[in-house]
Amino acid sequence: MHNIKRRCALLGLAICMTFGMAGCKKSTDTVDISNYLKEIEPDKVGKTSYETIELEVTNYSERFGAIASAKCEETPVVADIPYGTAIPLNFLSNNNTLVKKGAKLYQYRLEFDEVYMATKRIELTRKTERFEEYKKKEEERLAEVLKAAAQLPEGSEALAEAIKSYEKQVKAYNRQVEDTQEEIDELAKEVAAFDNNGKMLTIDAPEAGIVSFDYRIYRINDQSEIARIRNPHTNIYAVADQYGDFMVGQTVLGDYSEPNGEKHEIVGHVLSVDSVLPLNLSSDSAYIWFDFPEDMAVTPDSVHVIVETISLKNIILIPQNLVRHFNGADYIEILTDDGISRKNIEILTEAGTNYVVLDTSLAGLKVIKR
Repeated sequence: MHNIKRRCALLGLAICMTFGMAGCKKSTDTVDISNYLKEIEPDKVGKTSYETIELEVTNYSERFGAIASAKCEETPVVADIPYGTAIPLNFLSNNNTLVKKGAKLYQYRLEFDEVYMATKRIELTRKTERFEEYKKKEEERLAEVLKAAAQLPEGSEALAEAIKSYEKQVKAYNRQVEDTQEEIDELAKEVAAFDNNGKMLTIDAPEAGIVSFDYRIYRINDQSEIARIRNPHTNIYAVADQYGDFMVGQTVLGDYSEPNGEKHEIVGHVLSVDSVLPLNLSSDSAYIWFDFPEDMAVTPDSVHVIVETISLKNIILIPQNLVRHFNGADYIEILTDDGISRKNIEILTEAGTNYVVLDTSLAGLKVIKR
């Protein structure tokens, strides 16, 4: 009778597994598979060959690598060429090298059109002469206005109006003199720049730092950006964080290479995962402070970051292809001295091609490969 009941139970299980769950009521609770055992007598186990793996307690971590770029204030190096045509010549410093303040970075030649220069010189001379004549005549006229006002009765309304008109005329005269003088001064600067016609000139570093050039310079105009100077020492680096793999306070490992190729490891700490630091930082980035040596003259442009996104300790890893699923339950088939049996497991998560199980009592069990 026992064998009949057992065969009926196995038959029912086979029907459910063959035709799906349409004919079987699905349980919301974990199903105990122990009732559905395929037993083999001990004397037959030894005669049957099964390939197995033995479960063991282990640790698991997932890591990924990313490139963190240095974030620091940069100063643009611009060309101060208000007059003439600048002809680009050549770079005077190497790219990505440390330079001192005043170091010569770029060389160019300044050129002026001969007709243009002659025209501007004449314009300066005539404008200066006319200006001197204007000032002389206007000052004489104002003196006459003041003299006429002095003839009016003291304390009279006419005298008050004359003085008010005189002050207004003086104010307009002074404003005209200032504006004209500025025009003449600017013109004089341009004419003075003609002395540099054909000369070789340089653009110098406004401050010390690491210089980076844009080698695609075909033309130089006034205030053109020739290069950028960045602070040679920074501890803040930015790395993309669009998937949210970083946490504030998280410790990360990194490595960088010196110019001579020597490689070093370094530890960093995540400062922020948003743009709240006092730099031009963007969102979707994590900002890391690396503990570089204090006497390090130049920090690297980038650091290779190794980030541990998952860290699990004292767990059991079971290959996914060895786990069976039935009616909401997960189980494995194990080989024992008494035969083959099925054992329920509780899966925590996936780790690569494995399932993670927290139940360390499974250690030592031999899972059958099918």
